[in-house]
Amino acid sequence: MDTNVIEHQKRDQESNNTGFGKAENNNHPSAEGEQHTVRNKLKEDLQIMCHKVRLLQMSEREKLPKLKTNSKLIKLQEEINGVIEELLEEDEMDITDINSLIYGAATTMTQTLNEPSKRSKNRRNVNFWKIRMQKQISSWRK
Repeated sequence: MDTNVIEHQKRDQESNNTGFGKAENNNHPSAEGEQHTVRNKLKEDLQIMCHKVRLLQMSEREKLPKLKTNSKLIKLQEEINGVIEELLEEDEMDITDINSLIYGAATTMTQTLNEPSKRSKNRRNVNFWKIRMQKQISSWRK
């Protein structure tokens, strides 16, 4: 199994060197490179997750929470669908491998979207009532 992951990484590196990667934003070269590296990281994460999932029995898999539909979810879903298409084209898979791939993709999406952002961490520490009071006091002083 690890040789498949290594082969995929070599193919990704070759596609990086030849410049045949997909890019939606062709306006700026650095944006294209960033998107390609994000896609490669996503592909690598998905392959690692699929490998972990293959080792689990169906009954051992965790139930995944339902995700709220928003623009971030839709964008991530499109990227993961592209990665899944690439993986399906590269390897011939049976139904069990496809099931593991889809569950791994869902798990990757859930983990990616449930990572706490820096903004949400900072906002949790500040009480909203305190901010309102400070704004009112500053407006009274003017």
